[in-house]
Amino acid sequence: MTRHFAFLFSLEAAFSLTLVVVASAYLLAFAPQEENAGEFLACSDAAGALAELRAFSSQGALQASVGEAGNLLGECMEAKGAGVNASSCGEGQSEAGEKYSFSFPIWKDGRVESAQAECRQRG
Repeated sequence: MTRHFAFLFSLEAAFSLTLVVVASAYLLAFAPQEENAGEFLACSDAAGALAELRAFSSQGALQASVGEAGNLLGECMEAKGAGVNASSCGEGQSEAGEKYSFSFPIWKDGRVESAQAECRQRG
């Protein structure tokens, strides 16, 4: 009877060890991603400011607002919606690095439309 219990305990130990090895192999896949909360919040605030300042009212207003926001953030910022789009990104800048994207409703010409704003590190 003792051999029977010893076999069961060794089988249970082997199974537990297998579970530990499998779990540790997948641990990196489910580890929390490192994010810079400050960059995310700054981009979120800039996107909200575009809507509040009615920057989507004209191409010139949007380009000026996006350019100023991009300079203040020190990041590349793009926005589009309501038939206008603007970018503070230079020609040929890479799209490497973190990208934050926000969609929000805007009011233009008596109706609600959708707008998007994106921020990413200058490359």
